[in-house]
Amino acid sequence: MKHFKKIACFLMAAAMCLSLTACMNADAPQSTTRTETVPEASVAPSATNGAAVTQQPVAFDWLTGSGTVEANVNRISEIADSRVVVTGTTALVGVKFTSAYQGEMTERIREMVAAEVMEADPSIQTVAVTAEGEDVDRVFEISDRLRAGEDANALSADINEIVRNATTLR
Repeated sequence: MKHFKKIACFLMAAAMCLSLTACMNADAPQSTTRTETVPEASVAPSATNGAAVTQQPVAFDWLTGSGTVEANVNRISEIADSRVVVTGTTALVGVKFTSAYQGEMTERIREMVAAEVMEADPSIQTVAVTAEGEDVDRVFEISDRLRAGEDANALSADINEIVRNATTLR
């Protein structure tokens, strides 16, 4: 009987260890809940003449990475759709609210959107967020033009005009 209790305790301890081991991997993205990866600024070594190698940040490619940032912004419960356009160190985000959200743009929403953008690209210094219908339509149009291959420098005046609106930048 003593051996049976020892074996039962050993088996219970082993089962507990296995279940805790499975919990240790809880931080990994789950394929059923999150399929895209969050972009992070990476560093690449710069070549030097025999001196120590220094790390320099690699610029975030907004043309290819904006979709991931937009998907992260769209996870905010009040937001149904968004677009991000960038000129220099300024990002402009146009958001469309879900039909269930009856409020307006709040400081909390602005801060959450700005945090997603700045997490993707730490070189961004200003994040302007708008939910004004006309401005959002223009942001979506600019985003479509950029994705179609139009030069970002040619559209920077349009972006800056929306950024300077009283309702956009606070």
